[in-house]
Amino acid sequence: MLRTFVERKVRRQIVQRSLIISALGFAAIVVMWNNQALAGVMHPLRMFINNIHGGLSAFAMQISGGAVESFTLSEAGAYTLLFRDGAEALIMSAGYLGSALLGALLFYLVNRAPHLLRGLSIVLGVFTIGFLALFIRPDAAGDWLSLLVCTGFGALLIFLGVTGAGDINRLRSRKSITQIVLSIIALMTALHIVLDLPAVLQTPATSGGAITNPVAYFAEHVMPGLSVEAVAYSWSAIAIALLGMAFHLGIIRPLRQIPSNEDIV
Repeated sequence: MLRTFVERKVRRQIVQRSLIISALGFAAIVVMWNNQALAGVMHPLRMFINNIHGGLSAFAMQISGGAVESFTLSEAGAYTLLFRDGAEALIMSAGYLGSALLGALLFYLVNRAPHLLRGLSIVLGVFTIGFLALFIRPDAAGDWLSLLVCTGFGALLIFLGVTGAGDINRLRSRKSITQIVLSIIALMTALHIVLDLPAVLQTPATSGGAITNPVAYFAEHVMPGLSVEAVAYSWSAIAIALLGMAFHLGIIRPLRQIPSNEDIV
């Protein structure tokens, strides 16, 4: 019976630690995203999230019959994607909605399957560096520093994955740090449309012949019967719902499954 009590306590600590990390991660995201003084800290994270966004958009172009002509990264971490043909409905929605789905899935895995943390960190790091090597043209973007910063972030994720051993119940362990980093990445990815809402609601669909706001472009050209606000808020609701589902399955449900004292005989 003593062993059962100890195991229950450890399981509860693991789930509660995941809950605390998630709450602190979300608060950190909000503060960093909206604080210009922390723009330098956010730089690699913005580039990472935009790489996922742009990668999903490029993938949607490919599977819908289009072709990607170039992909460049700006100093602010935003990307410019030149393409031809493809299904606009899929391309314009793939970035934000695809990010919401991938972020929710990552959040679930990080909190429900901690034994996968090191592998997930390595995969994300390899994706970051590989995506930059294959698609980003720093000469066109005119910003080699952005390339180096984002590559360094990818290398950090690989380093955490390779060396991220230890007890996840100890905050200072490498494995716990890896979980914190991946939780923040998952939340940022899942809530990309939510964090971008102020810009999405104010930025025009096109500028100088280029699409600058996929949400506005979707509202004006794909579904002209809808307003930009309707599309933005509906996509945000979908993102929140997906993350809520991942939160329930990854944290709330495991917490409820832990037996209480009365259930142990």
